[in-house]
Amino acid sequence: MYIFAVIKLHKEDSSWQIMEKICQTTTTYIDSKINPTQIECVLKVLNHQKAFSSFEECREMVRNNAENLQDKFPRCLADGNELLRFHGTTIACSLGMNNSSCNLLCTFDRCGLCQILRHGFSTKKQEFEGAGVGVLTTSTSDKAFDSIGSSFKDNMRRCVIVCRVIAGRIHQNPLQDIQEMVTADLGFDSLVKKKITGSNIEELHVLNPRAILPCFVVTYKL
Repeated sequence: MYIFAVIKLHKEDSSWQIMEKICQTTTTYIDSKINPTQIECVLKVLNHQKAFSSFEECREMVRNNAENLQDKFPRCLADGNELLRFHGTTIACSLGMNNSSCNLLCTFDRCGLCQILRHGFSTKKQEFEGAGVGVLTTSTSDKAFDSIGSSFKDNMRRCVIVCRVIAGRIHQNPLQDIQEMVTADLGFDSLVKKKITGSNIEELHVLNPRAILPCFVVTYKL
């Protein structure tokens, strides 16, 4: 268990304003279910030192692997190819709803957010071309929100987790048999599922859950 609590930020806090700006500038979907200007709550995740250490270990692993490759990848050598990404999930508890500035996490199995913050990200419920591979992250907050899909229940809320991600070597054109590629261990750290234009990766599956560090949680007024 790496994370024990979150802090509810106030609108006057600089971190709230930064998150609001990030969510506004990364929203691209006209038909999105959320309005990026209608943020209800911003929670700052209190990561345990073990979570930071695990995250940095992933960075060093990517760097070391990149040094041994014939084709050098500058971003992998520099910082492990760290990206800012979004991940959508559900909330089945009252986290962030009360007036307390500090909120403890619940133990409900069906609360996606608290399960992630307690135990880390999981690849079990993720699908890539029909195969359970990696953890889905998106380039925009609204895409992350909309990706929750069928896992959302009427008595649950939805949220977006703003994450630091060590993307490492990215497979830009996934092979037909994704599961076979992962089993063969071809040295990729993440897979592109959907690309917008150029280097803008809309949907990226990160193969190592420990390479994702949750930093903030954003909920919206619906």
